[in-house]
Amino acid sequence: MKTSLDNLVRKTIDRAEHCSGWLHKWQRIEPSGEPVKLNLGSGLYVAPGWINIDGSIKTLFVKMPRSVMNVAFPLTKAGAGFSREEFTNLLREHRFVFHNLKYGIPLADSSVDFIFSSHVLHHLYRDEALTLLREAVRVLKPDGTMRIAVPDLEHIVALYLEGKREQALEYFFYPKKPRGELYRRAYQYDFVLLKTLMEEAGVRNVRRCNFREGRVPDLEWLDRMPEESLFVEGER
Repeated sequence: MKTSLDNLVRKTIDRAEHCSGWLHKWQRIEPSGEPVKLNLGSGLYVAPGWINIDGSIKTLFVKMPRSVMNVAFPLTKAGAGFSREEFTNLLREHRFVFHNLKYGIPLADSSVDFIFSSHVLHHLYRDEALTLLREAVRVLKPDGTMRIAVPDLEHIVALYLEGKREQALEYFFYPKKPRGELYRRAYQYDFVLLKTLMEEAGVRNVRRCNFREGRVPDLEWLDRMPEESLFVEGER
Protein backbone atom coordinates (compact mmCIF):
# COMPACT_ATOMS: atom_id res chain seq x y z
CA MET A 1 0.00 0.00 0.00
CA LYS A 2 2.77 2.42 0.91
CA THR A 3 4.55 1.69 -2.40
CA SER A 4 1.36 2.47 -4.33
CA LEU A 5 0.95 5.78 -2.49
CA ASP A 6 4.59 6.66 -3.11
CA ASN A 7 4.08 6.02 -6.83
CA LEU A 8 0.89 8.12 -6.87
CA VAL A 9 2.61 11.05 -5.19
CA ARG A 10 5.64 10.89 -7.46
CA LYS A 11 3.45 10.69 -10.59
CA THR A 12 1.45 13.70 -9.39
CA ILE A 13 4.65 15.69 -8.95
CA ASP A 14 6.03 14.60 -12.35
CA ARG A 15 2.80 15.45 -14.18
CA ALA A 16 2.52 18.81 -12.46
CA GLU A 17 6.05 19.75 -13.42
CA HIS A 18 5.37 18.63 -17.02
CA CYS A 19 2.17 20.66 -17.54
CA SER A 20 2.64 23.44 -15.00
CA GLY A 21 3.33 26.11 -17.64
CA TRP A 22 -0.02 25.56 -19.32
CA LEU A 23 -1.84 25.34 -15.97
CA HIS A 24 -0.37 28.54 -14.58
CA LYS A 25 -0.76 30.55 -17.78
CA TRP A 26 -4.50 29.98 -18.17
CA GLN A 27 -5.60 29.52 -14.57
CA ARG A 28 -8.27 31.87 -13.16
CA ILE A 29 -9.82 31.75 -9.69
CA GLU A 30 -12.81 33.38 -8.06
CA PRO A 31 -12.31 35.29 -4.81
CA SER A 32 -14.10 34.14 -1.70
CA GLY A 33 -15.00 35.78 1.59
CA GLU A 34 -15.41 39.43 2.48
CA PRO A 35 -13.06 41.21 2.57
CA VAL A 36 -11.02 39.39 -0.07
CA LYS A 37 -7.52 38.71 1.28
CA LEU A 38 -4.70 37.35 -0.89
CA ASN A 39 -1.39 35.86 0.32
CA LEU A 40 1.19 35.73 -2.48
CA GLY A 41 3.89 33.06 -2.20
CA SER A 42 2.40 31.92 1.08
CA GLY A 43 4.24 28.70 1.74
CA LEU A 44 2.60 27.29 4.87
CA TYR A 45 2.53 30.67 6.65
CA VAL A 46 -1.20 31.32 6.39
CA ALA A 47 -4.18 32.78 8.23
CA PRO A 48 -7.89 31.85 8.24
CA GLY A 49 -9.95 33.33 5.43
CA TRP A 50 -7.09 34.09 3.06
CA ILE A 51 -6.53 32.83 -0.50
CA ASN A 52 -2.99 31.45 -0.46
CA ILE A 53 -1.19 31.35 -3.81
CA ASP A 54 1.94 29.23 -3.88
CA GLY A 55 3.97 27.65 -6.67
CA SER A 56 5.55 24.83 -4.70
CA ILE A 57 4.51 21.25 -5.34
CA LYS A 58 3.04 20.69 -1.87
CA THR A 59 0.07 22.88 -2.83
CA LEU A 60 -1.09 20.20 -5.29
CA PHE A 61 -2.01 17.85 -2.46
CA VAL A 62 -4.63 20.09 -0.83
CA LYS A 63 -7.69 18.03 -1.83
CA MET A 64 -6.10 14.61 -1.53
CA PRO A 65 -6.69 12.11 1.29
CA ARG A 66 -4.66 12.51 4.46
CA SER A 67 -2.83 9.26 3.69
CA VAL A 68 -1.53 10.75 0.43
CA MET A 69 -0.52 13.98 2.19
CA ASN A 70 1.45 11.96 4.73
CA VAL A 71 3.44 10.38 1.91
CA ALA A 72 3.84 13.74 0.16
CA PHE A 73 5.28 15.42 3.25
CA PRO A 74 8.93 14.29 2.89
CA LEU A 75 8.83 14.33 -0.93
CA THR A 76 7.68 17.95 -1.21
CA LYS A 77 10.27 19.35 1.19
CA ALA A 78 7.66 21.05 3.36
CA GLY A 79 10.36 22.88 5.24
CA ALA A 80 11.77 23.10 8.72
CA GLY A 81 9.45 24.00 11.53
CA PHE A 82 6.41 21.98 10.43
CA SER A 83 5.52 18.49 11.59
CA ARG A 84 3.75 16.01 9.33
CA GLU A 85 0.50 16.67 11.21
CA GLU A 86 0.88 20.45 10.89
CA PHE A 87 1.57 20.04 7.17
CA THR A 88 -1.59 18.04 6.52
CA ASN A 89 -3.79 20.18 8.77
CA LEU A 90 -2.68 23.44 7.17
CA LEU A 91 -3.30 22.14 3.65
CA ARG A 92 -6.74 20.79 4.55
CA GLU A 93 -7.98 23.76 6.59
CA HIS A 94 -6.94 26.68 4.35
CA ARG A 95 -7.53 27.67 0.74
CA PHE A 96 -4.43 27.13 -1.39
CA VAL A 97 -4.01 27.73 -5.12
CA PHE A 98 -1.14 26.08 -6.99
CA HIS A 99 0.21 28.83 -9.24
CA ASN A 100 3.55 30.23 -10.41
CA LEU A 101 3.43 34.00 -9.99
CA LYS A 102 5.64 34.59 -13.02
CA TYR A 103 2.40 34.04 -14.98
CA GLY A 104 0.69 36.86 -13.10
CA ILE A 105 -2.00 36.78 -10.44
CA PRO A 106 -5.03 34.72 -11.53
CA LEU A 107 -7.75 37.08 -10.28
CA ALA A 108 -9.80 39.80 -11.94
CA ASP A 109 -9.02 43.51 -11.88
CA SER A 110 -10.00 45.36 -8.68
CA SER A 111 -11.16 42.20 -6.90
CA VAL A 112 -8.96 42.10 -3.76
CA ASP A 113 -9.07 44.19 -0.58
CA PHE A 114 -5.76 43.16 0.99
CA ILE A 115 -2.56 41.62 -0.36
CA PHE A 116 0.20 40.17 1.81
CA SER A 117 3.53 38.81 0.61
CA SER A 118 6.37 37.78 2.91
CA HIS A 119 9.93 36.96 1.84
CA VAL A 120 9.03 36.49 -1.82
CA LEU A 121 10.37 39.54 -3.69
CA HIS A 122 14.03 38.82 -2.93
CA HIS A 123 13.68 35.55 -4.85
CA LEU A 124 12.87 37.58 -7.98
CA TYR A 125 15.09 39.79 -10.10
CA ARG A 126 14.07 43.43 -9.84
CA ASP A 127 12.25 43.49 -13.19
CA GLU A 128 10.31 40.37 -12.18
CA ALA A 129 9.44 41.91 -8.82
CA LEU A 130 8.20 45.06 -10.56
CA THR A 131 5.99 42.98 -12.85
CA LEU A 132 4.52 41.12 -9.87
CA LEU A 133 3.82 44.33 -7.94
CA ARG A 134 2.09 45.82 -10.98
CA GLU A 135 -0.08 42.71 -11.06
CA ALA A 136 -0.82 43.19 -7.36
CA VAL A 137 -1.90 46.77 -8.03
CA ARG A 138 -4.11 45.54 -10.88
CA VAL A 139 -6.06 43.11 -8.69
CA LEU A 140 -6.32 45.46 -5.70
CA LYS A 141 -9.52 47.44 -5.26
CA PRO A 142 -9.19 51.25 -5.11
CA ASP A 143 -7.75 52.09 -1.67
CA GLY A 144 -6.90 48.40 -1.16
CA THR A 145 -3.74 47.77 0.86
CA MET A 146 -0.73 45.59 0.17
CA ARG A 147 1.91 44.64 2.73
CA ILE A 148 5.34 43.45 1.61
CA ALA A 149 7.92 41.87 3.91
CA VAL A 150 11.48 41.21 2.77
CA PRO A 151 14.87 40.67 4.39
CA ASP A 152 16.16 44.10 5.42
CA LEU A 153 19.34 45.03 3.56
CA GLU A 154 20.35 47.28 6.46
CA HIS A 155 20.25 44.25 8.77
CA ILE A 156 22.34 42.26 6.30
CA VAL A 157 24.97 45.00 6.03
CA ALA A 158 25.08 45.30 9.83
CA LEU A 159 25.79 41.57 10.10
CA TYR A 160 28.70 41.92 7.68
CA LEU A 161 30.13 44.91 9.52
CA GLU A 162 29.92 42.96 12.78
CA GLY A 163 32.16 40.33 11.23
CA LYS A 164 29.37 37.82 10.59
CA ARG A 165 30.40 37.48 6.97
CA GLU A 166 29.02 34.05 6.15
CA GLN A 167 25.67 34.82 7.78
CA ALA A 168 25.43 38.02 5.74
CA LEU A 169 26.39 36.31 2.49
CA GLU A 170 23.66 33.69 2.88
CA TYR A 171 21.11 36.43 2.20
CA PHE A 172 22.62 36.72 -1.28
CA PHE A 173 23.96 33.25 -2.04
CA TYR A 174 23.08 29.71 -0.98
CA PRO A 175 25.97 27.64 0.43
CA LYS A 176 24.80 24.80 -1.83
CA LYS A 177 22.71 24.55 -4.99
CA PRO A 178 19.03 25.43 -4.29
CA ARG A 179 16.13 23.12 -5.15
CA GLY A 180 14.81 25.26 -8.00
CA GLU A 181 14.03 28.75 -9.24
CA LEU A 182 11.55 29.35 -6.42
CA TYR A 183 14.45 29.22 -3.97
CA ARG A 184 17.02 31.43 -5.71
CA ARG A 185 18.04 34.76 -4.13
CA ALA A 186 18.10 37.44 -6.77
CA TYR A 187 17.85 40.88 -5.09
CA GLN A 188 17.71 42.61 -1.71
CA TYR A 189 16.00 45.76 -0.42
CA ASP A 190 16.27 48.46 2.18
CA PHE A 191 13.30 50.78 2.72
CA VAL A 192 14.35 53.29 0.05
CA LEU A 193 14.86 50.60 -2.59
CA LEU A 194 11.55 48.87 -1.80
CA LYS A 195 9.64 52.17 -1.63
CA THR A 196 11.02 53.15 -5.03
CA LEU A 197 10.01 49.80 -6.51
CA MET A 198 6.50 49.93 -5.08
CA GLU A 199 5.93 53.49 -6.23
CA GLU A 200 7.16 52.56 -9.71
CA ALA A 201 4.52 49.81 -9.71
CA GLY A 202 1.80 52.32 -8.85
CA VAL A 203 1.56 51.93 -5.07
CA ARG A 204 0.91 55.15 -3.15
CA ASN A 205 1.38 56.19 0.48
CA VAL A 206 4.26 53.73 0.89
CA ARG A 207 5.38 53.59 4.53
CA ARG A 208 7.48 51.45 6.84
CA CYS A 209 5.55 49.51 9.48
CA ASN A 210 6.44 47.80 12.70
CA PHE A 211 6.17 44.06 13.19
CA ARG A 212 2.49 43.03 13.41
CA GLU A 213 1.32 46.62 13.09
CA GLY A 214 -0.46 47.99 10.04
CA ARG A 215 -3.68 48.21 8.08
CA VAL A 216 -3.54 44.64 6.73
CA PRO A 217 -5.45 42.22 9.01
CA ASP A 218 -4.29 38.97 10.66
CA LEU A 219 -0.69 40.07 11.11
CA GLU A 220 -0.47 38.04 14.31
CA TRP A 221 -0.68 35.01 12.01
CA LEU A 222 1.27 36.30 9.02
CA ASP A 223 4.19 38.50 10.08
CA ARG A 224 7.35 36.60 11.00
CA MET A 225 11.10 36.97 11.46
CA PRO A 226 10.95 40.50 12.95
CA GLU A 227 14.67 40.64 13.73
CA GLU A 228 15.65 40.49 10.04
CA SER A 229 12.60 41.76 8.16
CA LEU A 230 11.47 45.02 6.62
CA PHE A 231 7.67 45.52 6.67
CA VAL A 232 6.15 48.01 4.21
CA GLU A 233 2.55 48.87 3.33
CA GLY A 234 0.91 51.01 0.67
CA GLU A 235 -2.38 51.52 -1.14
CA ARG A 236 -3.56 51.40 -4.71
